[in-house]
Amino acid sequence: MPTRRVYFFGRNAAMMALVDQQLKAAGITAVGHMDEAALLADLATGDAKLLVIGGGVEDEARTRLRAACEHYNVLVLEHFGGPAQLVANIGGVLG
Repeated sequence: MPTRRVYFFGRNAAMMALVDQQLKAAGITAVGHMDEAALLADLATGDAKLLVIGGGVEDEARTRLRAACEHYNVLVLEHFGGPAQLVANIGGVLG
């Protein structure tokens, strides 16, 4: 079985690029999305282990994403800090 992935979702393109670089530098295989429908399609494939939801995501989208993660048995990290703390926060969730 392939390794389940980390996904991250946000609304700010510049922040998404920083997060992508931070995760790659830490050796974390992750896929970023700014489009909710595309993310939901990826979650439905069953290969997600964790979804990181960025601080700029509106409440309604957060609610939908948390519900989808519950349905697909995916861990959720709602991250409100900067990219520098993200790796440690992911490590705390994944163990």
